[in-house]
Amino acid sequence: MRIISGSKKGHSIFSHKDKDVRPLSDKNRETIFNILTHGKEIINTGFQIENSNVLDLFAGTGSFSFEALSRGANSATMVENNDQIINLIYKSANKLGLTDQISVLNENACSFESISDKPKFNLVYIDPPYNKNLVARSIKNILKKNLINKNSILIIEEERKSKDILIPELKIERVKELGISKFSFYKLT
Repeated sequence: MRIISGSKKGHSIFSHKDKDVRPLSDKNRETIFNILTHGKEIINTGFQIENSNVLDLFAGTGSFSFEALSRGANSATMVENNDQIINLIYKSANKLGLTDQISVLNENACSFESISDKPKFNLVYIDPPYNKNLVARSIKNILKKNLINKNSILIIEEERKSKDILIPELKIERVKELGISKFSFYKLT
């Protein structure tokens, strides 16, 4: 895996082969960031990657966060509960020189504790294991804890056949299907 664009373009990220880890492919990551940068639905919300604060739930290898940081995000908080994968995140952060811009919470992404010393997030990426019904629980947790700004963008990766999430605080802006995956872009209203 490698960084697609920005200050760390071309640098590799450490990965892990495991049936429980489904890293975001370079192609899918590039598509997501093209939509964030050039998609008219996202542009019309006023969102910009530059200076954003990222919350990456079910972070895995952290490839989404590292890509956002390379493209100008201020910080990334990654929530992951696999010690071996967390070690890879730190190894990648050290290699990329981004350790001062990340924090990693070794907790459950559906119930992690509040982050009191961090600014609110305006870009959230949620990529839970498929078919586990964890998306709504994780969204409700961050809404209850008031961790995201109004007009924040939430990107949810799910299996293609998954139904859209119906949470009154969220408005769907765009859906992109790629292979077996579906990427839904929501705005916090």
